[in-house]
Amino acid sequence: MKKISVLVLLGLFWGPLQAEVVKNLYNAQVPVAQRGQAALKDAAAEGLRQVLVRVSGREDVASFGDVQRALPKAESLLNQYHYSNKLVDGRDQLFIDFSFSEVEVNRLLSQAGLPVWDKNRPQTLVWLVVDDFSGRHFVSEASDPEIVQALREAAAQRGLPLVFPVLDIDDKLQLTTGQVWSMDLEAVRKAAERYRTSQILTGRLTRLSTSWIANFAVISGIDEDLLDRQAAELADILRPVVNSVADELASRFAVIRSGQSGAREHIVVSGIGNFRDYARLLTYLEGVAVVEHANPVWVSGAQAVIELHLEGSMDKARQFFLLDKKLLDDNNPGVAFTQSNLPVEQVHSYYRWQSRP
Repeated sequence: MKKISVLVLLGLFWGPLQAEVVKNLYNAQVPVAQRGQAALKDAAAEGLRQVLVRVSGREDVASFGDVQRALPKAESLLNQYHYSNKLVDGRDQLFIDFSFSEVEVNRLLSQAGLPVWDKNRPQTLVWLVVDDFSGRHFVSEASDPEIVQALREAAAQRGLPLVFPVLDIDDKLQLTTGQVWSMDLEAVRKAAERYRTSQILTGRLTRLSTSWIANFAVISGIDEDLLDRQAAELADILRPVVNSVADELASRFAVIRSGQSGAREHIVVSGIGNFRDYARLLTYLEGVAVVEHANPVWVSGAQAVIELHLEGSMDKARQFFLLDKKLLDDNNPGVAFTQSNLPVEQVHSYYRWQSRP
């Protein structure tokens, strides 16, 4: 059948973005036919491959030499494993549940020169319309559990947080099924503003007697790349577009940790109410994936100058700040920091600390 590529990436940076801490990034569940050392070894390799895809943000992670050499030794990276059983298509299936070491997995990726994508990840809003035997309607968990489950399974393979519109009166006043069906992206973008997500997956799905047809648009940057697809299985429709979303986000947020000092930038942070705020600020900055070290240069009252040692660009660090909502752009920092004797031209940017427990 003819396949036409159609995937649209249009940007949404409306201030702080909605993010979610993704759990179980370092866990995997692999089906096995039986117990035994040979089955355990093969399953551990497959489990590690799944984990590496999620953590690196790279589907092709297993093609790298360091990873290929590590997969047969996957058991050495395990924290623990256990067997479990559950029904699959009405039959009892044996699984091995693996928990891999976060430290060892991250070390492997760094040694291979591959990125590590932090657990705190941007959400993607999924706003779709389906045309099936009941007519055209918005996709929701209540009306279309099969579609939602297929989306969630594809997203779980990449560690991608999804969120669906609540479809309340505000949503319905902002956006109609007809606008989504006609791919009115301006209308979708406006309706989605309330959700503050980094990405929007929108489009239409048509259910035929023996197959599916779909047209999608992913709104995320200024690039446009559309995806039209037809397939017998729903997963074969949804998986490629979910992978495209994950690839784009990983390119923005995953960080290659070289272990070597990179750029150094000075930032001014205001809104520091007390010593506890100051301690929390430094702890937060040291935990940002792209920040290697955060060294205070000057502190006075509610303001501080911090020198950041980065393993990437300051622009990427700012994306994490927007995602976490703990440091927001400060358009009125005042001039108190000038007492630090640091030339203004050496200050990269200004932020305000959002004090909260």
